[in-house]
Amino acid sequence: MEKRKRIRLYALSTCPRCKQVKQFLEKHNIEYEDIEVDLLDSGEQWVTSKELKKYNPDATYPTLIVEEVILDFDEESLKEALGIK
Repeated sequence: MEKRKRIRLYALSTCPRCKQVKQFLEKHNIEYEDIEVDLLDSGEQWVTSKELKKYNPDATYPTLIVEEVILDFDEESLKEALGIK
């Protein structure tokens, strides 16, 4: 049985590039945890921002973690990390 990769997307609800990544994942039926940082309460935003900075020191959005860090919308990198041909 193949181990399923844990996928987390740090995004902003109003970010067009974040929406592109979500559409890409959904088009390819990829399950992921969607963390819309701007919709969290201030305490959760602070904790989540600290967590994000571990992966992406610039804390830019979108940041997709697929057992590795992918910044922004880079279709080829996404396909490679997700095993999509």
